[in-house]
Amino acid sequence: MAGNPSPPDSGDPNPLTAAIGRLRRDPSLLVPYLAVGFLFAVLDWVRRRDPLPALEFESLGANNGISVTVEFVGYPTGVPQTSVLLESFVGLRLGYLAWGIVSYVLPLLAVAGAGAYVLDRAIGVDRRSETDSWVGSITPLFGFVLAMDLLQRLLGSIELLQSLLFGLLALVIYFFVLIRLFAVPGLLVAGYAPGEALRVSNRLTHGRGWRLFGVVLVLGLAAWLLASVPAPVVGTVLSTALVAPVHAVAIAVVLRPLEQHRGR
Repeated sequence: MAGNPSPPDSGDPNPLTAAIGRLRRDPSLLVPYLAVGFLFAVLDWVRRRDPLPALEFESLGANNGISVTVEFVGYPTGVPQTSVLLESFVGLRLGYLAWGIVSYVLPLLAVAGAGAYVLDRAIGVDRRSETDSWVGSITPLFGFVLAMDLLQRLLGSIELLQSLLFGLLALVIYFFVLIRLFAVPGLLVAGYAPGEALRVSNRLTHGRGWRLFGVVLVLGLAAWLLASVPAPVVGTVLSTALVAPVHAVAIAVVLRPLEQHRGR
């Protein structure tokens, strides 16, 4: 399914403005992520009451100071107020271990399901048969979501990367990689194999680095600001229902040259 998309030119639409315009015309694309936002809120409520340790989201003004965060993880999602500590799974009884795994996997699976549906609609994937639906793309997209989540947990656990010098260097590399991987979720939904999706995304994003960096920055800051709304449930739902669909449709906008090439 490989293609050689035309290089970007000055006529390329801005992914953010084009995505917002599409969502205004088709607000039903907001619904799947709205449901995911409520799921996040329910899991936040449960995690605060179960005995398993969980990390709390640090909002604006936490610790009596201002800490600005770009909440961008490489795939369309929102910002839950709690997250599972995988280290706490070691030595747990079977029942607690099963719940811990479910509470970790369920939100990632929900994000993959919503992403598969919205990306499929936004891209307009030409399925080969009536039985070949967006549901089949949930598995590869979930694999990407899981890999990105584990990668960020690994990076966050390396103490050397928390220092100023190495932290800045790691941040530059991290954003560079995120930009190169920007189109991967959409390519997986379009039916590309994981390795091919990585190669095509790298090719598609070449020459668009600064524009996509702006997209990443705006989406990440918007997700953080919405998640910082004082009412925890409201912040979680807003960051998921508003930012994630824009991210998903922006990916579809980046894929337009490729889809146009394949349609010739």
